[in-house]
Amino acid sequence: MVSNILPAGFLPAQHFTGNPLDRHNDLLKRFQSTFNSDSEVSLIVVAGRDVVVRPIGPESAPGVHQDLQALLLRADDPELELRDEQLMLNWTPGDGGTAIPLSLYLLGLDVQERWTFAVDISPARDTFMDFLRTSCDLEVSLKDLRLLLPTLSLDAAAIAGQAVALSQWHQTHGFCPRCGKETVSSEGGSRRRCSSKPPHKLYPRTDPVVIMLVESPDGQRALLGRSARSTPGMYTCLSGFIDPCEGIEEAVRREVMEEAHVQVSDVQIIGTQPWPIGRYGSCELMIGCTARATSYEVLLNPTEMEDVQWYDRAELRAAVDLYNKTGPLAEIQKRSWSSLGFFIPPPFAIAYHLISTWAHRDEPWFASAQNGDGAGTAGVQQQQDGQQQQEQQQQQQATGYSEPWNTADSTGTP
Repeated sequence: MVSNILPAGFLPAQHFTGNPLDRHNDLLKRFQSTFNSDSEVSLIVVAGRDVVVRPIGPESAPGVHQDLQALLLRADDPELELRDEQLMLNWTPGDGGTAIPLSLYLLGLDVQERWTFAVDISPARDTFMDFLRTSCDLEVSLKDLRLLLPTLSLDAAAIAGQAVALSQWHQTHGFCPRCGKETVSSEGGSRRRCSSKPPHKLYPRTDPVVIMLVESPDGQRALLGRSARSTPGMYTCLSGFIDPCEGIEEAVRREVMEEAHVQVSDVQIIGTQPWPIGRYGSCELMIGCTARATSYEVLLNPTEMEDVQWYDRAELRAAVDLYNKTGPLAEIQKRSWSSLGFFIPPPFAIAYHLISTWAHRDEPWFASAQNGDGAGTAGVQQQQDGQQQQEQQQQQQATGYSEPWNTADSTGTP
């Protein structure tokens, strides 16, 4: 059986990757050593999975209609606490009421050498949004990051993903899992600690998930399915969390067996995507794989899946190509459902790229489907450069994320 990792870059750049902020080395020590009260800091406004955005003009990249609203403050603003262990914005509402402490999470250094933070307005989301719209005269909205993905640049999505992942993690870890005591943000928002002596430290977690394009034994069909939670009409790659002390390849074989009762032999890892908007507020790492089935018969597990089907290459190619059409995402999916009887996930999900990469090949993924020699990579590398270029062009046409994220024109300091 084959199990290997294909060369980096086989799949095009995924949403939530390519963060333009400098996040290297020890961010907090770097910030503390370069802190200048005369400098300017940038705040990205989040509340759990929601992020504050503003509309942008038609001069932006195709498909990019919104950008993150950065709030620019002088580092010596009296409402900022940037020298303590817990970084805070002690925001006072416009009515002069009691100051509300809003946590800050250090994200990194932007291209203009400006330190960037996420400010978590969860304790005062409605009043803070009213403040931005009325006192700062900003045309802004607080929206679910998942719904924003078709309208954000790739850079903006990556920064928002980092901010949202931290906000959700902090909100769900208010108590220490070891001693039960309350925890507070520490180390620039990259950790939490409790009040025990010595304190227990909590670290943000990422949950690994395998997601796989399963190819039929003859290499002509791919296995897709849908659960009861899936959007009506959408079929996607099978997926599942990796169990403790389980390898990626083992997880692929187990999940396919559990969901469709199909045995898998060869497994290849071809790309990954961070997914900060996972189930129950988790941050997941989607590990994209291809896998070769050894049989065609599907035995549905109704506790896991609502339906599982084999689709041929022509069907999936048609579903992929529909995303090249212009128009709202919902309309494209409705058109696919009407003409093909199903639609696949949009281009901001790694499942789309697994399906697209397989569908636009002219030969089976696994050479053993052709000659039975057990090799799993023949013919893959030869198509890599042309396929990657085609994928990037298709994704840019569908989502338009080529415009780099920039806060130079962001205004509205609270």
